[in-house]
Amino acid sequence: MEKQWKNLNVNLRQLAKTVEERYSRRNCKVEETALKGGYSIRVILAGLRTPGVMSIVIRGTPDDFMIETRGTEQEDDAIKVGLMTTIFGGGSLILRNLKSREELEKLEREFWGTIEETIRSLTNSTA
Repeated sequence: MEKQWKNLNVNLRQLAKTVEERYSRRNCKVEETALKGGYSIRVILAGLRTPGVMSIVIRGTPDDFMIETRGTEQEDDAIKVGLMTTIFGGGSLILRNLKSREELEKLEREFWGTIEETIRSLTNSTA
């Protein structure tokens, strides 16, 4: 999913830091990478036998930026492998990956449900 905001003067570094802190407090492993013109944040769900990863990309300028989220493609590949190997016990692989996908979808819905408030609190935060 992707969404764009304009004319809010949001400090993108502070926005990325706030997102990173939110997931770090939830015992998720978080990896942030500075990009040219933005930030990439990987949220790795721990505690699952098949870890899930949500990618959050913040790009643009304080007055015109976009946020994009997506889950990893690893789950789709593992489900395909599980389907091909169901005769040999691949069903458990499918189940683990479906659980991981479910947790990622829940995490993404939660992210989009809270990001507006976070952005609102950071409006006019650049000097």
